[in-house]
Amino acid sequence: MKKIYEHIEIDRRKMINLFMFQSTDTERVIPMHFHSNMELIYCTSGSLKVWHEGKITILMEKDALFINSNVPHSTQSITENQVVVLQFPDTFFANEQVIIQLNTQEKQVEHTILSKLRELFMDIYNLHISKGKYDYILEQSRIIELKYLLVNHFSQATGIPPEVFSEKQRKIKTIMDFMKEHYTENISLAKTARICGYSEAYLSRMFHEYTGQTFTEYKQILCLEKAIDLLETTNKSLTEISYEAGFPNEKSFRKAFKEVMGKTPYEYKKSKFDIEPSSSS
Repeated sequence: MKKIYEHIEIDRRKMINLFMFQSTDTERVIPMHFHSNMELIYCTSGSLKVWHEGKITILMEKDALFINSNVPHSTQSITENQVVVLQFPDTFFANEQVIIQLNTQEKQVEHTILSKLRELFMDIYNLHISKGKYDYILEQSRIIELKYLLVNHFSQATGIPPEVFSEKQRKIKTIMDFMKEHYTENISLAKTARICGYSEAYLSRMFHEYTGQTFTEYKQILCLEKAIDLLETTNKSLTEISYEAGFPNEKSFRKAFKEVMGKTPYEYKKSKFDIEPSSSS
């Protein structure tokens, strides 16, 4: 189960953290999470669904999306894909006092700028994985060049230091922290609102506006991630998994699993482990 707050180790010599992932599982949803580091997502092939800033973006091949510091986001590979993720420290634009507004699906970018962005991204990736003793120096120069491109063409001034949450971010963090700790207890919107000090209507509206998911959708993904972990690592019955993962009963677990994953819990486990049918499923 992934934590809601994700701690990222930045390579101080290279100034960034960078990784590539290839997904063949088109059903798994990574729960809404956030981190102080900024993130540039580049889809090299396939497609990726991203919930962020109260909206949904479908990244296609060669699309890029920038996630600013402490912005909750969630992803799902809706086709087989290959995605490169570049993460910057939260102080990366401290001197410039800007946030980056880059979403190639949402706003058309001049062809020459977009081509340069893609070229820099892949140069950085190739240098990052290179075994050359001093290639990290060249990588640093490409990162600075990318920084210039982002600031010059995609920045928006802000008077707020990047490490400081906005008031809404603080509220969302409180709610998400509470849900992370108590989702297996089948918590309700009413209870969460009461404990966090908001009305049900306000919490519901604010949560959806900021994350792009409803309270119920987010809680369901947390529960499903826990259930998937139990399916993959234990031989517990579906009834046991249902209650342990925070569903009110096995029927609701099966229904939610089928809706989100596109198959039954048994079909999912069989596809992962090629198990034989059993009466307990």
